[in-house]
Amino acid sequence: MRETNFIEQNKEKWSKFEQILKESKKDPEELSNLFMEITDDLSYSRTFYPNRSVRVYLNNLAQRVFYDIYRNRKSRLKRFWQFWRDDVPQILFESRFDLLLSFIIFMLAISIGVFSSVMNPDFPRVILGNAYVEMTINNIENGNPMSVYQDPNQASMFLQITFNNLRVAFVTFILGLVFGGGAIYILLYNGIMVGAFQYLFFQHGVYLDSILTIWLHGAIEISSIVIAGAAGIHLGKGLLFPGTYTRLQGLQLSARRALLIYLTIVPLIVMAGFIESFITRYSDTSYLVRAIFILASFAFMIGYFVIYPWLKAKRGFTANLREVNLPTVKKVHIEFNRIKNSGQIFTDAFTFYRKQLKPLAVLSAVIALIYTAALMLIGIDLNFSTNFGFLFFFEALGNTISNVAQLLLLSDVNVQWIMNVSIVAIMAYFTLFRIAYFANKQKRTAAYYIQTAVSTVVISGFINTLLIFDNNEGMILIYILFVFPILILWLSTIFNEGSNLLGGFIKTFRYLAGNWATMMGAYIVMTLMCYVFLFLTTAPILGFFNEIFLTLLPFSQADAEQFNLAFYLFIQAFIISFLFPLVFSTLSIAQFSFKETREASELFEQIERVGVKKQSYGMDKEENKNLLY
Repeated sequence: MRETNFIEQNKEKWSKFEQILKESKKDPEELSNLFMEITDDLSYSRTFYPNRSVRVYLNNLAQRVFYDIYRNRKSRLKRFWQFWRDDVPQILFESRFDLLLSFIIFMLAISIGVFSSVMNPDFPRVILGNAYVEMTINNIENGNPMSVYQDPNQASMFLQITFNNLRVAFVTFILGLVFGGGAIYILLYNGIMVGAFQYLFFQHGVYLDSILTIWLHGAIEISSIVIAGAAGIHLGKGLLFPGTYTRLQGLQLSARRALLIYLTIVPLIVMAGFIESFITRYSDTSYLVRAIFILASFAFMIGYFVIYPWLKAKRGFTANLREVNLPTVKKVHIEFNRIKNSGQIFTDAFTFYRKQLKPLAVLSAVIALIYTAALMLIGIDLNFSTNFGFLFFFEALGNTISNVAQLLLLSDVNVQWIMNVSIVAIMAYFTLFRIAYFANKQKRTAAYYIQTAVSTVVISGFINTLLIFDNNEGMILIYILFVFPILILWLSTIFNEGSNLLGGFIKTFRYLAGNWATMMGAYIVMTLMCYVFLFLTTAPILGFFNEIFLTLLPFSQADAEQFNLAFYLFIQAFIISFLFPLVFSTLSIAQFSFKETREASELFEQIERVGVKKQSYGMDKEENKNLLY
């Protein structure tokens, strides 16, 4: 490239860079990107124009950018101070309703814990554990009710308490991804525990001593949990109420702010752990000193997290928070007739699934409701297992397998088998027909609808029959891994090409030649992904919501057991129906790719449209394709 063309091509960019360098306040990230672009241009000029003035100009410009970056690095301490002085108060003010909601939920939970303990003296044993309650009662009877805080190994106690509190706060924050419900669940659970624990001391007449001891660290610790709950609620709000953004964009925006809220409490949780390990143990300190310490802690938390943001907002924030640079939302077009690897098939399947999310959710809910009602009417005997913790992977693994198996692995043909065949057929037809329609929007004949409907029922019946007549675990695994993907690919071929059962079967095996590894890679990854989502059906949060329904609705013991069964049966049926289309769409999209590798129909169509391209002086010229013949 000539020097004049090089200058003409980049002069606007360089001019813009110079304007940015003249500004008093500069974004460090922008400066860093600027430096990379300038050095690229400088490297090019050194290679092709070593003795020209443009090289000197770019060298000086690069030096100025480097100087500004270096000078900016010296102000990191100032930026750290600005974060706590300006950014955090603004984030908290803009999230004030989330914080208020978190506080109200937590106080309501404490009230529930106290009320439940008043109505049932054994309630603390249910929520805190019988062993812990017995230990506390023994400590009270021995005249040292606060001995639980007097572990002689203070350093170990500090690490254990701090890690546990950080974990609880993080789980509270991250479970906001469950549309805020997870954060609310943790707030309710911990609030009920606090209420029951505090009432236990009131019940045994040591209320004043317990308040002035527990809340030495509790003022900061419990406040931090409430703030973590606000972060989780804010995170979920981005998913539930994205406004004019897409849900993904809403999540990106809320996630950044929620994460910053969570990070503000990390040092406070460490401080609370230090107080609990090294200071709370001095329970014989005068009431006045302890009361002052507690009031000072609450004053700090309320002052910095509530009053200070309000005062800053009243005066006006000096700078706007930097938002997340959201990528432009582009309509993703699935190119069906193109050869793809496993990763591309996986991506396109998720793209299709995301576009069909609403109708799939509604259809799955209706199917689950009918399925639940039918099985409850025939009096089926099922037992669903849930987890009691968040980090028990193997427990969740076993419970998930057990819950799914009792719905899909049957001993004979019965009403449940017919329902299973119907569910698989409905979800398969909905998914495969839509993919075939999007790939080719030509009008379908009545014969096509009849042929695809019959084929769907036949193959769905075959799939469910394999799960009946051979309950050997090894054979079931072989069916799931190797037979089912072929059956689904067979059905996909029938939909995508309008074949009959026999023709589709022959074509399926022809397409599999050379594409077996690609099919298995996409199928296994998507199946494992579905299994991960199935873990949600064993989450303890479901048990919590179930208990809320049982508490609010006037059920007898027998009715409560029936509702409990119906609740978990509906959840299982819904999530299984909702996930089936992910596997169907994966193999249907794969079928187009496999066909292209065998027939190259799209390639031949493109060749017919291609002319001859020649390059002349850097310009593309296309000759008339008739010259080829």
